[in-house]
Amino acid sequence: MASSSIDDEVVHIVRSPRDKRDYRAVRLENNLQALLVHCPGSHKAAAALAVNAGHFDDPEHTQGLAHFLEHMLFLGNSSFPSPSAFSDFLNAYGGQQNAWTGTEYSNFYFDCQASALERALEYFAAMFQQPLLAQEWIDKERQSIESEFRLKQQDELRRLYQVHKSTCNPKHPFSQFSVGNLNTLKDDKHGTLQDKLRRFFTQHYVSDNLRLVIAGPQSLERLAELAETHFSALPSSAQMTTAKKGLAPLYRPDQLGVKLEVKPVKPARRLIITLPLPAIDDDYAHKTTSFIAHILGYEGPQSLFSCLRNRGWINSLSAGGGISGSNFKDFNINIQLTERGEKHALSVAQWVFNYIRLIQDQGIEDWRYEERRLSTELSFKFQEPIPVGELVSQLAVNAHHYPERDIIYGDYRMDCLNNMRANELLNLMVPERARITLISAQANTNKLTLLYDTPYSMRPLQADEVAQLKAPADGFCAQLPRQNRFLNEHFQPYPLEAEQTRPSALIDNDQLTLWHLQDQEFRVPKGHIYLNLEAPQVTASALNFACSRIWAELMIDALNEDLYDAEVAGLHFNIYPTQTGITIHTTGLSAGQLPLLSYLMRQAQTVKFDRSRWQAVTQQLVNNWHSAHQNQPLNLLFSELNLLLQQGLYRLSDMAAACESLSYTHFSHIVANLFKPMRVTGFMHGDWQQQHAGQLAQLIQANTGSNGLNKAPIQQRIKRLQDIERAANPIAVPMQHNDKAALQYVQGASDSPREQVALMLLQQLIHQFVFDELRTRRQLGYMAGSQYFALQRLPGIIIFVQSPNVSEDDLQHQISEALELCFEHLNEMSLKAWAHSKSVLRQQLSVTDRSLRVRSQRLWGAIQLGDTQFDRADQLIRALDDWQLDDWLAYSQRLLFEQPVRLYIQTKADSG
Repeated sequence: MASSSIDDEVVHIVRSPRDKRDYRAVRLENNLQALLVHCPGSHKAAAALAVNAGHFDDPEHTQGLAHFLEHMLFLGNSSFPSPSAFSDFLNAYGGQQNAWTGTEYSNFYFDCQASALERALEYFAAMFQQPLLAQEWIDKERQSIESEFRLKQQDELRRLYQVHKSTCNPKHPFSQFSVGNLNTLKDDKHGTLQDKLRRFFTQHYVSDNLRLVIAGPQSLERLAELAETHFSALPSSAQMTTAKKGLAPLYRPDQLGVKLEVKPVKPARRLIITLPLPAIDDDYAHKTTSFIAHILGYEGPQSLFSCLRNRGWINSLSAGGGISGSNFKDFNINIQLTERGEKHALSVAQWVFNYIRLIQDQGIEDWRYEERRLSTELSFKFQEPIPVGELVSQLAVNAHHYPERDIIYGDYRMDCLNNMRANELLNLMVPERARITLISAQANTNKLTLLYDTPYSMRPLQADEVAQLKAPADGFCAQLPRQNRFLNEHFQPYPLEAEQTRPSALIDNDQLTLWHLQDQEFRVPKGHIYLNLEAPQVTASALNFACSRIWAELMIDALNEDLYDAEVAGLHFNIYPTQTGITIHTTGLSAGQLPLLSYLMRQAQTVKFDRSRWQAVTQQLVNNWHSAHQNQPLNLLFSELNLLLQQGLYRLSDMAAACESLSYTHFSHIVANLFKPMRVTGFMHGDWQQQHAGQLAQLIQANTGSNGLNKAPIQQRIKRLQDIERAANPIAVPMQHNDKAALQYVQGASDSPREQVALMLLQQLIHQFVFDELRTRRQLGYMAGSQYFALQRLPGIIIFVQSPNVSEDDLQHQISEALELCFEHLNEMSLKAWAHSKSVLRQQLSVTDRSLRVRSQRLWGAIQLGDTQFDRADQLIRALDDWQLDDWLAYSQRLLFEQPVRLYIQTKADSG
C-alpha cells in the first residue's frame, strides 16, 4: 500500500466494550471516505457503498430515475458485461447482493465467503466505474420497475404515502413519484432514458458523494489495500460537479393546521397526528425528539396510552416515527382506534395535545433524560453482533450522518438534556401546525391520488376544532412517567460453574422437562427462557386456536402496563400460541427474568379481562384475519402450502368466521379448559447457574399444578405429498388481486441428514439461475425465485413467481421450463465446481453462533424437534461429504422429473 494514497490520521471510533471487531477510518486519494472493519474469526466478508443521491435528486421530468439506476447498476459494466456476472459469483461463494433507494441516499451492499472478498470487491467496484446501461436491459428492467409499481398499488402504506405526497409542497421533491413506472421512465424531449441514466450517474456517483465500508477477517492493513486497489479510481468531485440544490419547505402554510381523511383498502381505524419539525441531524448527540417521543409513547400506569385505552378509545399508541430528511422531520403520533374511539377521534387528539403541554410544563427534567440515556447506554453496552452484511449496510449510511468517531455510537449517543431545543420543539407541537389524519372505511373523501387512486380529503381545521384541541380535556388524568424501579447501572454475569457445552435436562418427568445451559462463550448478564405449555386443546379446532390467539393478546395487553418499565430497562416477554400449545419467552438482563416470569405465571392464573378490552382486541384480530393476504398473492400461496402440510394450523378466514358469534362467556369457558391437560418443556440459557434453573423448576411446578399429559412431548407430523388429495393437480386459491401467482413445491422423501443436505445443495445451485431466468430474462414479475423450505426437518424447495400480466397456468409452465433449463445447466457441472459448491455449503453448516440470541434459538429449535444430541450440523456435514456428483445428479433428476413429488398451487380470480 502506498502510504501517500491514504490519509493516515487516526480517529478513535467509539464502540461497545464487548465489540471484538477493530475499526479504522481512512480517506483515499480521490477523497473517498472508507471505514474498514476487522472481524476476527468471521467466515463471511462484506462491503457496502452508500451514495448521497436518492429520489429527491430525480429530475422532475423523469421521476423514479434514481431507483431505476439502482437496478441498472447490477446489469453489467465494461469489466463484467454479463448482467448476472456478480450475482453468479456471489452465489458460488455463499453470498448475496442487494440495494435500496431512499429519499436522499441509495445503498448497495453484498456479502460472501471471506476468502472471496478480493474478487468480490473487483466486481462491486466495477459497478460504479463504467456501467454499461445497455439498451437491451433498460427495456427489460423497465418492465421489472413497472411490476414493482403494480405490485404495491394496493399496499396500504404505499397508498397512504401517496396521500402524503399529494398534500405536501409540490416544490419539495418529496412530492415526486419515487418508484417510477413505464410512464415516467421513457425517452422524451429531455433525452433518451439511457442518456438520462448516464447524466445522473456522472453527476452523483462521485467519490465525495460516497461512503464505503469493507468488513471481513482480513487485517485492517489488508482491507486498506483492497480499498485503495479497487476504489481509488472512482471519479472525484474535482472532476465532476456534485452541486446540491437547496430544498423548499416540506409544507406550505395552508398545508398545516389541517384534517385529512383517507379511505383504506382493508378495514382500519387509525389516527395519525403529524407535527412538522426542523431537521434532527444536528441534534444527534442529544436526541431531543427521541426523548420527547419516549415520554409521549410511555405505556406504564396513568400514561396517555393507559388512560385512553381505559376509556375504550384506543388499542395502541406510538410516538416519534415519521419521515425525516436534511431539512425536515415529521414527528408522528400513530394511534390505532377502537370502534368507539373512531367516534371520539377529535377528543383523542385533544388528549394528545393536553399531554404535550404537560410534558412542556413538567416533563423536561434532567432525571428523566438520564433514565433514557442509561437505558440507551445499556443497549449499546450489551448489544449483540449482527451479520457482516447488515453491519456494512448500516454503517455506510451512518457515515453520511455522523462524524467518523460516532459512526457506530451515533445511534446511541445521548450527551445531556438540551433544554433549549426541547422547548423549541414543544412550542412547534401545537394544533395550528398539526396535520391530523383519520384513516377509516367511513372517511369523507372527495379526491383521488395519482398513481394509487387512494380516496382522501384535506381541509383546514375549523376554529371550534382548534379551540377544542387547545382546551383542557374532560376527565384528563394522564400523568408523566415515574422513576423506573428496574433501571440499574451495575450488571455483571454470574460466575461460571462446571464446563458445559450443550444443554442438559435437569428435570424430565411426565409433567416437566427442563433444559439448562450456562453459556461459556457469551459472557454477558443476559439470557433467554423458553417455556412451551404443551396443551392439545389449543389446536383442537379453529375456534380454540383463535381463542388462544385472543388470550395471548389479552395477556400481553393486561400485563403491558405493569411491565412497561421492565421493557424499558431491558426485560422483554412474549406470549404466543404454537402448533403444540402456548409459548412464553422472556429475554434480556438475567437478574430480573425469574421475578418477571413469576409475575407472568401468577397473572396468567388470576387475571380477569375487562369485557370492553376483550371486545376491542377480538374485533381487531378478526379484522386482521379477514383482510390478511388480501393484497399479497404469493404470501397467500405460502400460507396455503403451510396449511396443506402441517397439522394444528387453520386458515385465518376460518378463525375469523369461528369468532363471528363468539361471546365473552363462551370465550371464558374455552380458555378455562385450554390447559387441561398440559405438560411443560422449558429451556434456560445464558448467564444463569444450575441453582437458578432449580428456582425456575419450582416456579413452574408451583404455577402449573398437576395437569400432566403423562406422555412425551407432542411431536407434529408433516404430511407427505402422496397423502394429500388433489396434489397431482394445481390447487387454486381464490384471490382478489390483479396480479397472478404460482408456486411449485418439491418435497424430499425423508428427514434424514442425507436427504436434507441433498436439497440444500439443490437450492444452492438453482436459486440464482431460477431468479435470473424468471425475473431478469423472462421478466415475468418483480417477485420470483426459489427457497429451501424445511418443515420439522423434512426438506423441500419452493419455486415461485408473481406476475401482473401472465396467467397462472402459463406461470406454472414457465417455472417447469426454467427448472428443465436449470437441470441441463447442472448436468454440465464439472467436478471442480461440484467440490466448490460442497465446500461453500460445508462452511455455512460449520458457522458458529454469532450471538447468544442466535444460539438460544438454535438450541430451543433442536429441543422442540427432539434432537437432544444437538449435533445436527455435524450429521449434515458428514452426509454432505458422502454425496458424489453422479449420485446427486441422478437423485435430483428423479426428484424433479422422473418421480416428481410436487405440489402446484396458484391463485385464481375470486368472483366474490
